[in-house]
Amino acid sequence: MSNPHPVRDLILRIYDRAIDVVIIGLVLVTIVVMGFAFFDVLVNVWRLIPDLRSSTVDAGEFRDLIVTVLDVFVLVELFNTFTGYVRTHQVRLTQLLDVTVVFALRELLVMLYAKSLAPEKLIGLCIVVILLVLARSLTSWVSPRSGP
Repeated sequence: MSNPHPVRDLILRIYDRAIDVVIIGLVLVTIVVMGFAFFDVLVNVWRLIPDLRSSTVDAGEFRDLIVTVLDVFVLVELFNTFTGYVRTHQVRLTQLLDVTVVFALRELLVMLYAKSLAPEKLIGLCIVVILLVLARSLTSWVSPRSGP
């Protein structure tokens, strides 16, 4: 029996390949960005080592180090999402929520550490984080299980 939609099937195969190329390209870019971010963390720690001995660490430099480390965590979660898609051709809701929770926590910690957060924003961001964590917990509780 011949295929009734050869052009449609060809277009869908081309589309699938294009998506694969883009996602794999994003994985490669993310690896490079994570490498640079990790190198930046190492350089910042190296610069802070002399100050640690004299107990006169510059608060601005230390804050920048914290922000960079938190950025690396966000990149790791994004990388996990991209590689999960490459493996399964699906973006799972739990992975998206993981990235969002890590990003929201990063923002919360950066604002708290910088002491530039109004109480209303702090409460709002905490509520967002709590809701995201609850949503994440629900997705793992009600997620479909694979076969035996």
